[in-house]
Amino acid sequence: MFVKICGITNIKDAYACAEAGADAIGLNFYKHSKRFIPFDDAAGIVREVSAYVNTVAVMVQPTIEDIALVLDATEVDAVQVYEPRFDIRDFDFKKVLYYSVRVKDAADMQAASKLGVDLIFMDAYIQNEFGGTGRLSNWDEIIKSGVDLSSRFVLSGGLTPENVCQAIEIVKPYGVDTASGVEESPRKKDHVRIRAFVSNAKQCS
Repeated sequence: MFVKICGITNIKDAYACAEAGADAIGLNFYKHSKRFIPFDDAAGIVREVSAYVNTVAVMVQPTIEDIALVLDATEVDAVQVYEPRFDIRDFDFKKVLYYSVRVKDAADMQAASKLGVDLIFMDAYIQNEFGGTGRLSNWDEIIKSGVDLSSRFVLSGGLTPENVCQAIEIVKPYGVDTASGVEESPRKKDHVRIRAFVSNAKQCS
């Protein structure tokens, strides 16, 4: 089970994720996010922990130029995009590319499944919000889509140590992703909850 902890803003939280056995951490470059991180801070985290955990730049409606700036500044392992301002199908991307779909209905899932990206994150649809809301994604529509979720699809949206096993059992995704579910506050993670989330997700899969 692939496990990502998103919204990392400091070194201590990044190390806590790595030590707990998370596969990846997310660094949020969306300026309207409560978990936004500047380039310099992100670059420092990447330098410190890249040997222990994969680092992912999370971006909202980026251009190709925006992505190039992040890669030059931080040397992250992967980029995760919400609603990019370019056609992914025509983009020759040299890094690992993840795509986030805010699931309203089964059609959103079916469209996302046709994209040639490494992983697809299934998030809750909330108008003008892009992740980290604490709201569950639409499991019913995800399942109804009939898409095989076992290889590339990562469930996000409202996951916690308490519900992650249920989510895995019902949705059967390749991986899980959380931000608010393991927090003391939007910029500080709860390390006990990080360990519990990773452990539960790995054991329930």
